[in-house]
This record gives sequence, structure tokens and C-alpha cells, in this order.
Amino acid sequence: MFERFTQEAKAVLVEAQDVAIELGVGYISPGHILYGCAEGRESTAGEPLRAAGITAESIRRLLPRSETLSAGDFDVEALREIGIDFDGVRSAVEETFGPGSLESAPDRRTSAVKIHRPPFTPEAKRSLELSLRVALELHDRRIRPGHLLLALLRLDNDFISVVVHQNGATVAGLSAAVLESVDVASPR
Repeated sequence: MFERFTQEAKAVLVEAQDVAIELGVGYISPGHILYGCAEGRESTAGEPLRAAGITAESIRRLLPRSETLSAGDFDVEALREIGIDFDGVRSAVEETFGPGSLESAPDRRTSAVKIHRPPFTPEAKRSLELSLRVALELHDRRIRPGHLLLALLRLDNDFISVVVHQNGATVAGLSAAVLESVDVASPR
């Protein structure tokens, strides 16, 4: 099925994978794919999301993070014992430099160890299959980011609904904007 994805749609999935790895979760969910759609500069998904006030950063803030400590994490209790409020420091840094600024992704260029690619959750797989149906319904042979976004909006997914409604948009209104952008961008 991935042969039907345009380069831009593949880039959305790479962004989804990258943010899942950065946040330390072991899976790619519909929320990660939504992040990839918003992160892209492509007109069929990124532009309608931004026009609705939904940004990659607003989505990233809501995505779950790994709660497990790794060797590079700080011992918050030990810091607290010597008078350092790690949560206060984190808040100040994120206020200045943006959410997630203390998190870092593994450097893929220098790593000698192959990075584990997180799998898609069943619901994320369903959204990918649905994106093919959406593309075919719209008489497109290739899957574009807008098709991925329309598929996400068709899912009955709580995370997607929260993100859309939190930004004052509606699923129906956003779907209409995406359909319009897909129609304009699709070669016929």
C-alpha cells in the first residue's frame, strides 16, 4: 500500500515516527500521524490545520510521553534534596524555548545502533487503510497528506476530537476545508 503514498504523505509518516521516538513511546498512534500532517508544509493537510489554529506544537503538547527513566534522565528526588526544583526548571526552560525543549531525539547520523522503528497501533493502521479508501472515493490514485488527514477525521478517536475542538474547530468544518484543498491539489 505504501507505494501509493506521495512523497509528501510519506514525509507525514516519517514525522509521525520521529515524534513517537522523540517522546519515547513504543508506537505510532493516530495522534502522531496528526502531528505529521500539521508539521508538513504541504497544502492539503498542513494549511487547513494551521488555518483552524491547529499547529504541530499544540498537538505535540498533548501527545503522551514515556514515563520510564533512561540512563540520561535526572534523579528528580536527588535534585530536590539539594534544593533544585526540577519541575520549576523544566517549566522555565519550556516557557523560554518551547515544550519538549529538554527532550532530544537520538542522533540517527552518529548512532551505530539501529534505532527501533515503532509499530503503528491498530487504530493508526486503520487510518492508513481508510486513507486509501478516501483517495479512491475522490478518484485519486495516490494518497496525499490530505487523504491521511481526512481518514483521521473519520476515525472516532478521542485524541483527534480533543485536538480539533480544543482549537475551536469542528470535525465537519475541518473536513470541508481539507476536501476543498485536496480537490484543488488533485490532478484530474
